[in-house]
Amino acid sequence: MPRLTRDRVVAVLAAVVVLGLLGFIGRGRVSLDTSTLLGGGCTIPQRIAAVPGPAPDGGSVRVAEQGPGAAVVENTSTLAAYRIPVTSGSRSVEVPLLTPGQRIGVVLDQPAVGPVIWLAPESLGGFTPVTADVVPGGVRYRSGNCRALTSRGAAVLFRGPDGRITGGEQLPPGDVSCTPGEKVLPVAVRAGAVSPYCALGTE
Repeated sequence: MPRLTRDRVVAVLAAVVVLGLLGFIGRGRVSLDTSTLLGGGCTIPQRIAAVPGPAPDGGSVRVAEQGPGAAVVENTSTLAAYRIPVTSGSRSVEVPLLTPGQRIGVVLDQPAVGPVIWLAPESLGGFTPVTADVVPGGVRYRSGNCRALTSRGAAVLFRGPDGRITGGEQLPPGDVSCTPGEKVLPVAVRAGAVSPYCALGTE
């Protein structure tokens, strides 16, 4: 086959392949998102479809510490606890998520924990709890998650010299950062243990 003819055949085949790939992409079957193509897409779900029930391993979310007007609740299960209702009389909060063994503050007096949704930790796609501490001029938040979560506020617990809980303060959602990385917000709060409430989605 003459060289000119062979080069023309190769060019035609290449054009056919390119056009076919473009058509495949146009039908939505191939993502042009580089993070997806490289396997680095964020896998933290936006929401979970599940119903409350007992933990299969016998664990629970329990009140681990109690003080005047504030408490600490703890997840004793090997599973993650999701959308945890905590009530005290007519007052209530929903703790968005607790990983296995995690503790979090609630600004409620003598709270009771309601029915919990239990999840395998791997279903959270690499979620890690957002942490925070009081610094000069505000509160510093740190998140190692691959996307922004939804702020539900935070609980700040105060302790006396003996380590016992002496009270607490609830921060509104606007005073809490659940975005990736480190961020300081100018929040007027006295020194204490800050527990951010960062939800998977907007539900």
